[in-house]
Amino acid sequence: MRVRGSLLALSLAFALPAALFVSPHSPYTGPREAAAAVSVVVSLDELVTSSSYVVVAKAAERQSMWEDSPSGRRIVTYTRLDVESSVVGEPGTQVWVRTLGGVVGDVGQWVSGEAVLKPGERSLLFLHKTPAAVVVTAMAQGHYPVITTEGGVLKLAPSPDAGTILPRTGPSIGARELLVGATLSRALVTIEEVKRAPRERK
Repeated sequence: MRVRGSLLALSLAFALPAALFVSPHSPYTGPREAAAAVSVVVSLDELVTSSSYVVVAKAAERQSMWEDSPSGRRIVTYTRLDVESSVVGEPGTQVWVRTLGGVVGDVGQWVSGEAVLKPGERSLLFLHKTPAAVVVTAMAQGHYPVITTEGGVLKLAPSPDAGTILPRTGPSIGARELLVGATLSRALVTIEEVKRAPRERK
């Protein structure tokens, strides 16, 4: 899918995830300072336009492994999502999603700015299908855990670690501003409206 404008491309291209490796055989005693990932704020229109699927799903099993990438060998995690409903695309009842970071043996890698998919947790997810794998669109900016309030209302929370998000120029509102704190039902209606709305494509 083509991305409207260049801001989402910039967000993905200039995301600088900081990794922290931990081994129980090293003198590691606690969190160490690491620079946060940097990305450009993404609008809801850009998230919807650039996503192959937009789903409400529950994270199930996951597997972490070493993989080679253009930037070197790193740990990635594949998480199986059990799809409850789909707003955009037809992913089927299950889809495997790759995120950066995880634990293999006695080595762990944490990547700031990446979506954190916790087993058993429901989320609203914007997913992009690449030739290699399905990933979360714009990393943490495409991940919204679903929480239940004391009154039983389903609302969206922010992804645990979005890193540093740079402001953008122009009148567009960031997706996180629209979605975080919104009810799940209202968010789904808004996404449907964005999907149907005519958009200029560059």
